[in-house]
Amino acid sequence: MLNTCFGVHQHFFFYCVNFRKREIHSLLSQRKLGSLVTKHQYEVMVFSALCCRCCRSLLDVAVLLLVLVLLPGIPPHVTYKSYEMDDPRPLEGPLEPNDILDAGERILDGKIVGPESVASKSDDEIFVSLHGGKILRIWGKRFDHFKIITSIGPGCDGPWQEKICGRPLGLRFAPDGRLLVADAYLGLFSVDVETGEKERLFDPSEEIDGVAPKLPDDLDIDSEGNIYWSDASTNADLSDGIIEMLSDPSGRLIKFDPKTKKNTVLMKNLHFANGVQLSPDHDFVLVCETFQKRVWRYWLQGPKAGISEIFVDRLPGMPDNLRNRNEGGYYVSLVAVKSPEAFDELKFLTKLPWLRKLLLRLVNFAKMLFDTVSKIYPNKFTEDVSFRIFNLEPIAQHLASNKTIVVELDAEGNIDGSLQGNSGRIRFISQTNKIGDNIFFSSPYNKYLGRLYVGVPSLEVEGKGVRMVEEEGEDEEEQGEKVEEAEEKEGESKGEEQKKEEEEEEEKSIEPAEETKSESREEAAAESAPEKEPLPVEEEQLTPKEAEASSAKEDEKAKEEGVTAEPSVQVLEKEKEKAQQESVKKDEL
Repeated sequence: MLNTCFGVHQHFFFYCVNFRKREIHSLLSQRKLGSLVTKHQYEVMVFSALCCRCCRSLLDVAVLLLVLVLLPGIPPHVTYKSYEMDDPRPLEGPLEPNDILDAGERILDGKIVGPESVASKSDDEIFVSLHGGKILRIWGKRFDHFKIITSIGPGCDGPWQEKICGRPLGLRFAPDGRLLVADAYLGLFSVDVETGEKERLFDPSEEIDGVAPKLPDDLDIDSEGNIYWSDASTNADLSDGIIEMLSDPSGRLIKFDPKTKKNTVLMKNLHFANGVQLSPDHDFVLVCETFQKRVWRYWLQGPKAGISEIFVDRLPGMPDNLRNRNEGGYYVSLVAVKSPEAFDELKFLTKLPWLRKLLLRLVNFAKMLFDTVSKIYPNKFTEDVSFRIFNLEPIAQHLASNKTIVVELDAEGNIDGSLQGNSGRIRFISQTNKIGDNIFFSSPYNKYLGRLYVGVPSLEVEGKGVRMVEEEGEDEEEQGEKVEEAEEKEGESKGEEQKKEEEEEEEKSIEPAEETKSESREEAAAESAPEKEPLPVEEEQLTPKEAEASSAKEDEKAKEEGVTAEPSVQVLEKEKEKAQQESVKKDEL
């Protein structure tokens, strides 16, 4: 094939050279004979020469590209195959768009970089992994107090040196209270969060089944101490993540036994193995396959032990980490969500392995150039450019939109809800944790930690009514809506009680219309009286029930004495007339 390409190129080259020689020879011959070359002939000759030159240049480029594609041994040393990628699910049903995440807030905004993972032992403090290999403890009512408890690596000058300082991607607390850390470059660690002491459990330079892991990503631990962790790629480390994205999948799911220090590969050939989560009963383990937009389930116990199957697929974005939900099921965080209307470059490239190979080899040449300059003359600029050439962050920035989605799964992998945002207030979510009354959203690229308060506002008695207490962390608009709802409910309940009282009074009342008139006159007289000097008549005035009871007693006494008692209504009328007369006399005085 290469010989054919070189042959075609050589033949075309000699043709162009001979063509130009003939044209020039004709021009010189005409000049010797004294004939004049017209302007049109001259323009045609120049145009043909330029076309020939451009064609030759294009052919040179085409031959060079074919050499880059077909010539073996050119880095990166990976394989390329054609594969299919299914269309994502439409945003409908449980994935119906909402703006829940737009009500979230940013904590420690501008004070941290890349809070990739979160773990906690209690509701009032959390631990966060950061760029630079640091582990941060955050606490306080608003989670605004923080302190670095340890650094996985020895430290470095910037993110372009993260191979030295480390990059912790996954955090979990072990049953003994120690913090387990999966670092992308330095391996698996156990950290005492009280003293900051750390212990390396596994060195990624050690080979597993003949291949050394290059990208430890996330982990989980069972009750027996076995650690299940993901090796995102055996082709490239984190700084060269694009190589794994455009080449054949090489990720693995691995089980580590800390007692024997032995690693066992459970699954392989995953296209960027990412988040890991054990089931509540530890009968299976889940692992995200980021570039295929799906989650796998590997059975650890039962009749399907050792079998892997798709747990959920066709997600509307690239899944990163996944964590348990308190009410059952799982949170699957989509770190990059592409607009449904936008062109999907990754899906287009899946069917063109030769183009993926060509792109990687061309970009790799540029990286080699900057690496060479950095070795000869070490400087921050060329090191940073070399670090970003194959980095996934620019790709995520390009592929993602302001749309943010956290998918909620039930225990069997069915989508039963989602948390979404459209404003870009919280983006690039890598992990979702519900801790107490707060949901925290991690990210590998943000300079803040996202938080959404989901607690229920408390109620406090204020006088005769009830008011809503504004809980810390709530949005003002949400608080106003909750207060309005509480007031509406309170008004409805009071209205219902008032109606019931009115109905009871109508049923029990036996007073005629004249009594109503006298009551109105009495009320008018009471309103005209000074407020500070209430009438003694009003204080001694009996309620209808008490008046009726007293009249009944008087009737009984009258019967005993042989005298016919007056009706209770007449007694009431007499008492009210007396009260009215006394009030009139007082007004006259």
